[in-house]
Amino acid sequence: MLKPPKPIFKFRESDDAVIATLIESGSPDWLAKILSSRLDKPMGFNSLYSNDLTDVEDPSAIPDMDIAVSRIVRAINDEEKITLVCDHDMDGTGSAAVLWSALIDFFKVKDTLVNVVTSHRLTEGYGITEPVAQRIIDLKPGLVISADKGSSDEPRIKKIAEAGIDVIVTDHHEIGANGPPKSAIAVVNPIRVDSSYDKHVCGAGVAFLTMAKVRTALIQAGVRNHIPSIAPLLDYVAVATIADCVSMKPSKASTNRTFVKRGLQLINSKSRPCWEVFSSDLQGPVDAETIGFRLAPAVAAAGRLDWAEIGFKFLISKTTQDAQKYWIELQHENALRKDIEKKLREKAIPEACKKLGQSIVLFFEDGHSGVHGITASRLVEAFGKPAAIFSPKGAGVKNSTSRDEVKLASGSFRGIPGFNVKEALSYVGDKYPELLLSHGGHVGAGGGSILIDSFDDFVIAYEEAVQAQIGDKELKPTIWVDGELPLGVNDFDVLSELDKLEPWGRDFPYPTFKGKFEVRSIKKLGDGSHLKLSLYDGLNSKDAIWFNAVQSGDEVLFTIGSNLSFVYSLKSNWYRNNRKIQLQIISQIND
Repeated sequence: MLKPPKPIFKFRESDDAVIATLIESGSPDWLAKILSSRLDKPMGFNSLYSNDLTDVEDPSAIPDMDIAVSRIVRAINDEEKITLVCDHDMDGTGSAAVLWSALIDFFKVKDTLVNVVTSHRLTEGYGITEPVAQRIIDLKPGLVISADKGSSDEPRIKKIAEAGIDVIVTDHHEIGANGPPKSAIAVVNPIRVDSSYDKHVCGAGVAFLTMAKVRTALIQAGVRNHIPSIAPLLDYVAVATIADCVSMKPSKASTNRTFVKRGLQLINSKSRPCWEVFSSDLQGPVDAETIGFRLAPAVAAAGRLDWAEIGFKFLISKTTQDAQKYWIELQHENALRKDIEKKLREKAIPEACKKLGQSIVLFFEDGHSGVHGITASRLVEAFGKPAAIFSPKGAGVKNSTSRDEVKLASGSFRGIPGFNVKEALSYVGDKYPELLLSHGGHVGAGGGSILIDSFDDFVIAYEEAVQAQIGDKELKPTIWVDGELPLGVNDFDVLSELDKLEPWGRDFPYPTFKGKFEVRSIKKLGDGSHLKLSLYDGLNSKDAIWFNAVQSGDEVLFTIGSNLSFVYSLKSNWYRNNRKIQLQIISQIND
């Protein structure tokens, strides 16, 4: 059976100047070394804990913000119909919740005046597509506000504008070579070349910043006498920020860190029915990992398999009964998504093993567009190469009719560090316009559509685009390691310090350590692929869990008494509100 290559291990390099600054300002030595490999400039230790909203830069620095705010205030004052058009992923769903709740709950706009429109991922794709534009026109609003989409949709925005409807784009995706959509009256996007604002804020973050300025303007204009702070909406921003995998590096993405820290506080205070329901079957506090692996996939699952409204309704539920009803539906959808993804992944990995170039691009006639991105990410993890998966446009759509006439394929792309997906797609689109019919995305991920008949030619063109960026250097899956914790350092103290530094994420990865242990016990869990271990480090026994340690049909390759080196991370294992420390094994490493 073909298998992915074995990973290589790289130890993160520390920065002496950063270490010195951190230690001088109160950091433990071991933690300063870890942090120094993640910071690109010296920073005071206490500044890493800040979550003060007054430190967030005034979003007036984002181009067109004042224009957008003025138009939204006029729409509210004149009681115009407003349509919110948002993406179908977690960031889009969170954005919709931010805009809806700001307008309805805080600005007291009548809910009969506000509509939410999303696109169907499988049949309509990403962005303000033709069907989405037509639905907006049919609703006849006075104003459209986009979130997490719109920056590359000039033709459809022009169509909406020609119907007499003003369009405001709020977004964070890359803007094409032709610049912001000219037919929009405002394009509020920190990625714009003429923007000096923090470029790492996600779609929901941009929507929140816009509504924060609207709040101030409504009060100043006398349209509303008093509006409380909209900071309670940061729970929606937090889940969207975590799910969209934007940067969490303290030295360049402080806005994201502030939003997520404040949002997690709101979630853990169970400030909404949705958080009461979500937290009811959890042990311990909700953190970024809990959101990323338990909440976000479930909320996004509905949009992956069908329409995204269930996730939106879950987030804005006013009662626990409604939230519970929607949560059950989302969990059902997520279970289906997991099964579909597992089957596609089992097909994709053997096919990927046959690819010898710098990229992996696969086509599956019986694939499922809703899980392309997730599966492509798994290929990136397994092979260390940029990856993409295609299937016929609309593949997997529920209640579909025959797709015999389908001639288009849609694909999802995922990248690796040091590689820009959007640039690679633009390379193909500019050089081979007949091959790539449409595309969009950002540095780490993207999407596109092609003619099925041109798939083989596209594979060659995309490989050329990849090599133009990364050349012929050897690409392998890489596991980064922070080194060894000093023997005798208390695991509870380590985990306590790591917890206080939440959120971890992109550009600020959670620490992984190397350690040598004697195996004291081995127990298979679940379907036999997971292992529960008892390990001894020379001073203390430690519980460990190793997910997917054993492949189907394989045997455990070590025995009780073996002395082995593992790469692991420290995790809390909660049971009945009691916390134990558990090592989560990532891989075995040969000394």
